[in-house]
Amino acid sequence: MTIPLSAYLIVAALLFGIGIYTVVAQRSAVMVLMGVEVLLNAIGLNLIAFWRYVHPQDYSGQIFTILIVTVGAIEMAVGLAIMMLLYRNRQTQQVDDYQELKG
Repeated sequence: MTIPLSAYLIVAALLFGIGIYTVVAQRSAVMVLMGVEVLLNAIGLNLIAFWRYVHPQDYSGQIFTILIVTVGAIEMAVGLAIMMLLYRNRQTQQVDDYQELKG
């Protein structure tokens, strides 16, 4: 039994939608970072699905997905470090309170 490509794409689209909603609707900086992480996971799922159904002999899709997971981990580590510094200075994690950080 094989799972069709459309099933992977539907799950990835749902993950992407949840990630977009989380980034737009949440006011907590940590939740915004989590939304970005869900977005990156949806992209990785799409890459793996297309790799599996289009070129299963070529491993470039898997390598690119490992790269995306690595970038996601680095993004989360740097983002959490920035949020911890901001929390120490302002005692809040709400993104609305950081308006003066805009460039």
